[in-house]
Amino acid sequence: MLGRFPLTVNDGEATAKVTEALKQRLGADRVQPAGHAAASEDFTVFARTWDVPSVFWFVGGTDPKRYAEAEKAGTLNALPSNHSREFAPVLTPTLRTGVETMLAAAAPWLSPWASDAKAR
Repeated sequence: MLGRFPLTVNDGEATAKVTEALKQRLGADRVQPAGHAAASEDFTVFARTWDVPSVFWFVGGTDPKRYAEAEKAGTLNALPSNHSREFAPVLTPTLRTGVETMLAAAAPWLSPWASDAKAR
């Protein structure tokens, strides 16, 4: 059990590859930079241990009306997130979008024309 986790930093080349794949699958209007976020995340431990490129992204799941209201009120940080007992993502289309992002992001590494040997 770890008490602290190193900073998660996306690999530049892998991020470009995943971003393009997500834009192709979901449409460019649905893919946005997340910006910097401070969080305790063990994801980066796996990539560093295995010495592989990694990309961490978010899939939005808040009801669009609720999000718009919070954005207008300047209270986006008050919306419950994944570790809150009040977190309740809208099941449809959140689950489908999450699965689509995973499949789209994996495709460049699983396809026969992926050229980066380390990324396979």
